[in-house]
Amino acid sequence: MSFPARPRDPASGRFVAMDSLTNAMTGAGTTADKRIYARYRLDRWSPDQIEAAYRSSWLMRKAVDLPPYDMTRAWRNWQAKGDQIERLEAEERRLDLRAKIRRALILGRLGGGAILLGVGRGDPAMPLLPDQLRQGELKFLHVISRWQLQFEGGIIRDPTDENFGQPSLWRLTDGKGGGALIHPSRVVAFTGQAVPDFATVSEEDAFWGDSIPQAIGDAVKNADAAQNGFASLIDEASIDTIGIPDMLAMVGTEEGESRLLRRLELMKLGQSMHRARLKDAAETWETRQVNWAGMTDVISAYVGLVAGATDIPATRLLGKSPDGMNATGEGDRANYDRMIAGRQETDLAPQLARIDELLIRSALGSRDPDIFHAFAPLSLLSETETAGLFKTMMEAMTALRKSGTIPPIAFAKAMQNLLVEKGWIPGLDGALAEIAEEARFGGKSGEESEGEGAGVRMPAEATSALGREGRLPSAD
Repeated sequence: MSFPARPRDPASGRFVAMDSLTNAMTGAGTTADKRIYARYRLDRWSPDQIEAAYRSSWLMRKAVDLPPYDMTRAWRNWQAKGDQIERLEAEERRLDLRAKIRRALILGRLGGGAILLGVGRGDPAMPLLPDQLRQGELKFLHVISRWQLQFEGGIIRDPTDENFGQPSLWRLTDGKGGGALIHPSRVVAFTGQAVPDFATVSEEDAFWGDSIPQAIGDAVKNADAAQNGFASLIDEASIDTIGIPDMLAMVGTEEGESRLLRRLELMKLGQSMHRARLKDAAETWETRQVNWAGMTDVISAYVGLVAGATDIPATRLLGKSPDGMNATGEGDRANYDRMIAGRQETDLAPQLARIDELLIRSALGSRDPDIFHAFAPLSLLSETETAGLFKTMMEAMTALRKSGTIPPIAFAKAMQNLLVEKGWIPGLDGALAEIAEEARFGGKSGEESEGEGAGVRMPAEATSALGREGRLPSAD
């Protein structure tokens, strides 16, 4: 049994490399199949192209801006003491941290961005030591683009160096060939999409990654072209074609051209005034109407491809209601929220961790190891959903209290913290703060309730909110 020879390229005569299904009878995978000549080509977008696409296409701008906005929209909740939380949040407001993080994330999606950590002392080219930072010494956070930074000295390849993968030094360009040298410990980089470490990729491109516009450029351009193309047809929705005898001879003279234009003007005027066309018997008049059927479906299909390319639901990207009967969009929203939550943990948390080591010390004067933060929930519950969640949670907590698996005092502390953090009982935090700790959580000197859960005594000031005899309230 013999096998067909490998196909040759008709132009060069060279054998065609095959790594897919071939069939000599049907021509699939051979030179008769046009697909074997298809090749992917990397079109590297310049900064000018990225800027033009971002600033001129509303679809491109939303595709770039929405994830950073949603990653910082609900922001985060500090887990610390009350006075510590107030000082930490005040420090965030002073530094405008939330807005600058969002801006840095956008620049990262546009090809690369960074935040410069500015302290009140030290040479910027020397390592920044967080342990030596004193209260109020984090002076500023500056957001800059990757195009304002240059590598100085190459990438650190020593695996034992804590700055492995970072440049030895950064140079903040001044546009004149110079600029200040900055140690990598003072720069928090926000990169784009990761690229494979191939020989064709430079160190800088491998570090910063690909921009979002380069990855979704074709999808956005096709969607914009569909919108602009159909929009241009509006001017040609109805086209009149008028046949005039000897028109070419008539326009050959200035007088004839003037008479022709006057004749057309009178024809349109007569049609407007009398709702009837007035024409010479030898003239012809045809009207062509554009068929709009299916055009909106084509535009929606192209925009849907952009939604798929950006991993953003069309309901969020376009701000429209979900399609289909009985569609609520809840599934799309839940999937999108999960994606955003994942990006918060992978793309944002590492950068925030570096900034927080300085921010906490600058706000409090020292680093309390018990302080941490949690990203706030991305979706806001309705009043009905909140009431249902409250009821379910209270029933679960009541069953847990009756099980006796948690010591009464510990349970009381945890329960009060839960109610305060969730905000289910307004003013509870202030009311409990006015009560002595022994009376607040119960103890040997406190009056213990009888039966199950003995030792959990809620103070009189709090029972008005929590219900009689320490029982948890119901949403009924």
